[in-house]
Amino acid sequence: MCGIAGWMGPPAEVGVLQRMTDMVRHRGPNGEGQIILPLTGGNVAALGHRRLSIIDLAGGAQPMASHDGRYTIVFNGEIYNYIEIRDELVSRGARFETRSDTEVILEAWREWGPDALVRFRGMFAFALYDNAERQVVLARDQFGKKPLYIYDGQFGSSRCLVFGSEISALLVHPSVRRELDIDTLFQYLCQRYAPGPFTFFKGITKIPPGSYMVWKNGVIETHRYWTAPEETLANVSEIDDPVGAFREIFDEAVRIRLRADVPVGAFLSSGLDSTAIVASLAHLGAQNIHTFSVGFRNDPKSELPAAAATAKILGTLHKPLEIDSDSLTALLPMLSKHRGAPIAEPADLPIYLMSMEAAKYVKVVLSGEGSDEMFAGYPKHLVERYFGGLPTPGLLSVAGKAMLAATSIFPARSRRLHLAARAMSAKDFDERMVRWFGAITSAERDELWIGPNVSRPAERRPFEAANGTSALRRVLHFDQTSWLPDNLLDRMDVMTMAASIEGRTPFMDVKLAEFAATLPDHWRIGGRVTKRIVRTALSERIPPEVLNRPKNGFRLPVTQWFQQNLREPSRDLLLASDSRSGEYLDRKIVGQILDEHVSGRKNHDKTLWALFALETFMREFF
Repeated sequence: MCGIAGWMGPPAEVGVLQRMTDMVRHRGPNGEGQIILPLTGGNVAALGHRRLSIIDLAGGAQPMASHDGRYTIVFNGEIYNYIEIRDELVSRGARFETRSDTEVILEAWREWGPDALVRFRGMFAFALYDNAERQVVLARDQFGKKPLYIYDGQFGSSRCLVFGSEISALLVHPSVRRELDIDTLFQYLCQRYAPGPFTFFKGITKIPPGSYMVWKNGVIETHRYWTAPEETLANVSEIDDPVGAFREIFDEAVRIRLRADVPVGAFLSSGLDSTAIVASLAHLGAQNIHTFSVGFRNDPKSELPAAAATAKILGTLHKPLEIDSDSLTALLPMLSKHRGAPIAEPADLPIYLMSMEAAKYVKVVLSGEGSDEMFAGYPKHLVERYFGGLPTPGLLSVAGKAMLAATSIFPARSRRLHLAARAMSAKDFDERMVRWFGAITSAERDELWIGPNVSRPAERRPFEAANGTSALRRVLHFDQTSWLPDNLLDRMDVMTMAASIEGRTPFMDVKLAEFAATLPDHWRIGGRVTKRIVRTALSERIPPEVLNRPKNGFRLPVTQWFQQNLREPSRDLLLASDSRSGEYLDRKIVGQILDEHVSGRKNHDKTLWALFALETFMREFF
């Protein structure tokens, strides 16, 4: 697990590459390296690396060259099935000089070229230089678990492609302009994240998940090598033993993520997903597993007691972290800099602090990201499963509006039902996705917006779901190609890497995702039971109180923050004459939102946090 940075194009002044890798030092505090290699037309490939040593501590330094010097790579991530791939390559005559998964990528590329990418089960972003072809390949893993940002522009009179694990590294290069992408800001107001491939910086984009890019002779070509299985498997059928198949694939996904030459632990909340992973570790016979949980001091709804009880049953070395919520917002500027975007999910902050605590004991943690998006765990999945397939969007809208009217009588007591009604009242699918997790609707955004007209709509889903898929599968496809890579996985990467540890996500295993896509809808949601296959398959391993506990999520007292300790700071920040976001947002309406929330007339916690995080981010970068 590491940080990478560099460029293809004209040479830059001495020290630029070093300064780029310095910006991602937290991602790799154990070592560093840089190399400048020749390309055609006087261009160079500048490859920089910061290393967090996980596998082959002595022999895995980068940049790494192949034994014959043809290939050189800088690599961020882990290939969990590298042992199996290495054995196959050895049987084909390959030579290896290290025990690292990095060298496996080099030799796999020699053997199979781009076809090697679909063989990798892991998380990766890498730049691979080919001396024979005088070309460089940039590649990103199937689901986009590892970030890879690029800037395609001019450096002098020549084309230059700058890349890096974090946007802050790209901004060091003299060709990269620091300019706000107003279109992304416009989309953020609804979605609370930057929809791929765009970022908040004009000209800086993300290489799409499951894709690779080739630079050769100043020409760039992008190829897609993998497709999310929800897109391609429109028709499914019942397999003989789905429960047994799930257990087998899931246990293997956990087992190969234990491969490391450093201590491995796991995050453990009171919920199903993290408990499933720790229960699998216990089933596989893992010893002395450290687990970590986080909660707020004096919080009657804290998950800490339940997580501790689960840890005791499963026999882990448990480390609970109790924190005060009042000081959390002080982390926003630093974490915004690492993410290159607003910290739009308040839960990011305690995840970072839990990662810092975990870093005292381990260098790798397993986490439950992806379970909801693979196996349908959100309330929206339940609603879309039964109502999303109504014969016309109009009927869906009528049902939603009827529910909305009913829940408006008791808004505080029916928050989730109110959210469902608000989403269902939208006829358009994309707008429904906005309303499920977004802060405001598109209409509310348009009222708030005073910035310039925006003409280019941001791409919410990199690839459209296949025709004929069920309503549930269509939503899951959106989650897997937008919500996950552009928000949750990005969060997991940034918050763990900011603490210099590696986060691994067994539920995001490619083989497990491909299996999930073969399941009929009733194995994801049966009756009112979400993630049915997970609950059924692991029912003998997981305590009944965890299996039957309603989905809660890690809730922060954001509502109270903006009524109490953030009341004046947020007003001063958002309504100040030098407010950065005030150039694009109507301060009068922002003031009304603040007043309604403080008075208790309406709960605008999501909107206010999104705006507060946005202003903090813009002050940090612009």
